[in-house]
Amino acid sequence: MKIPARIQSTIDLLDAIFGSFEAPADKIMTSFFRERRFIGSGDRRAIAELTYAILRDYFKLTWFHKTDSARLLVIVYLVVIEKKSLNSLESLFVNEIFCPGPLTSTEIKIIRSLKPDSELPLWAEYNVPEDIIPYLEESFPSTFKNELLALNKQAPLDLRINLLKNTREAVLKKLTKDQIEAKPTPLSPIGIRLDKRRPLPDHPLWKDGSIEVQDEGSQLIALLCKAGPGMSVLDYCAGAGGKSLAIAATMQNKGRLVLSDILEWRLKRAQERLKRAGIHNYECRLVTDKTWLKRQEKRFDRVLVDAPCSGTGTWRRNPDLKMKFTKQDLFELLQKQEEILSKASKFVKPNGLLIYATCSLLQAENHQQIKKFLNHHTDFKLIPIGKIWKEIIVSPCPTQDEMLQLSTFHHDTDGFFVSVLERKAFNPQIREDSQIAALDIA
Repeated sequence: MKIPARIQSTIDLLDAIFGSFEAPADKIMTSFFRERRFIGSGDRRAIAELTYAILRDYFKLTWFHKTDSARLLVIVYLVVIEKKSLNSLESLFVNEIFCPGPLTSTEIKIIRSLKPDSELPLWAEYNVPEDIIPYLEESFPSTFKNELLALNKQAPLDLRINLLKNTREAVLKKLTKDQIEAKPTPLSPIGIRLDKRRPLPDHPLWKDGSIEVQDEGSQLIALLCKAGPGMSVLDYCAGAGGKSLAIAATMQNKGRLVLSDILEWRLKRAQERLKRAGIHNYECRLVTDKTWLKRQEKRFDRVLVDAPCSGTGTWRRNPDLKMKFTKQDLFELLQKQEEILSKASKFVKPNGLLIYATCSLLQAENHQQIKKFLNHHTDFKLIPIGKIWKEIIVSPCPTQDEMLQLSTFHHDTDGFFVSVLERKAFNPQIREDSQIAALDIA
């Protein structure tokens, strides 16, 4: 495929992404290439890289020229980021089959008006929504700009080892033998990082369930649940089951693992992944099943709340998310998170753990939510993250704080947050005193 044809395919792919506000870019891209199997692997990689580069620089590009046109965005990118001249563009936009067609007089006028060396406002320079900047700066006052730069870089590909099927050492050895460059993740003892992104579904390690794609930060959340064999564990917002898979491995297929979610199709996807991983000690439940939920109060040793959130911590991996996110979305999420956390806490046993996690960098969704929860739920207490870390993870804990905020700049992971809360043990003396008081009243 010639470069002009790659450019036209990028325009077509961006049109599909912009035309579907709900679906994430990676899923649209997968579908796009599946429907165009004539596009070779090298061309797919080049088209994907150009598409993601434009999505990452969306705010900068629209500052130079405000447009909803995928074709114009590609043109502005080629001029502003790649510094291509008008003559160079005219050689790429040609009247040939599968090519983007010659530049119009309006497009030529726009190209001539662009000044790539212009001074940019902060939000355009660092490619973030303008009204979210104060929230990001609140989280990282001293390294704010470094965090924004890190969020605009391409993410690595992290894999999690399924300990039910294999070991990290054996998997690394197999990947090296297959000439796939990989190394252990620095924080997670069950992770591997690939230097280059590559398709994995046809690899034997993928087919037999030995590996699963999962960011190192997400792996750490699953480990910090401290779920062991024989426990009862509820993944309250399980989605497609990424963290449940990791938790099931630490449980060694022994005990009770329940995945709940509001959408049935997500749980079906989770079941497929659990089956491939060789996990059988699980059940799936919709959170709309109120009768079942009522019977589960105070029955779980561990309850994980991987709450719906802004996704700011995944912007390097999902740059399309920041194009759609607004301050109003944040306000709605904060209310939803508070409600979900309160409901999920009902299922924790005395001495059991409630784990709250997000893939957000915003304190409003993280530290502030936990402080608010503890103010209203005095039967819970915060467990310092370093205490749990020391018990289950070999590498040094990356924070001295009681709650863990991972960041792309500091830890080279997605921006995950996790806090661990314990339901205080039931005090029989309190119950005895209350019963005596009730008898006196009677």
